[in-house]
This record gives sequence, structure tokens and C-alpha cells, in this order.
Amino acid sequence: MIAAIVKFELKDEVRKQLADIDVARKHIQQVVEGCRKIPGLREKFFLMDPETSAQGAMLIWEKQEDFDAYLKSTAYKTTVLDICKGEPSIETYIHTANLTDGVLI
Repeated sequence: MIAAIVKFELKDEVRKQLADIDVARKHIQQVVEGCRKIPGLREKFFLMDPETSAQGAMLIWEKQEDFDAYLKSTAYKTTVLDICKGEPSIETYIHTANLTDGVLI
């Protein structure tokens, strides 16, 4: 399995909109529902810097090809590229173990 960490700063207008907690919850709920339908995505942990509202996620993928397909998808465009300032930072790793499944390699 593959673990990917994606981090990005929000565009100013998006950051202002998401400052309203109800708007933020609704936005995140829509993203969560959409992520449940992405092929090969096993888990996604959403992250936010409390001081800057910078966004991020740690994603667990079945295989590299699934992540590569996601990076070319409409879902990635609308949930990351359309709301981020500049280019997102992306790091990928081999997912070696977790508390639920134990050792995976």
C-alpha cells in the first residue's frame, strides 16, 4: 500500500469562506462523501493547521497506480487544485504497518 501526504495553503477567498465553521463542516462532509467513491482509496485523514488554516491530508492507497489516477481526476482538481494557493506539496511513502492491520510488508 501507498501513503501520500498532501499539504497546501488555501486561496484567500476560500480561507475566508471556510472560517465559518458551518460552511467548513458542509464542505468537508461533501469531500468525505466524494472520497468514499474513489477507486483504491482506503483511508483519508483530513488535517488543518489551526493558526493558518492550511489544509492537508494523509491518504492510504491500495497501489501507486490508484494514487496516480487520482492526481489526474476531477475529484483532485475540485478538492485540492481549485482551492489551493500555488502548488500542493506531495510526499509518497510505502505504508508499512498500522495499529488495525499490523505489519503490512
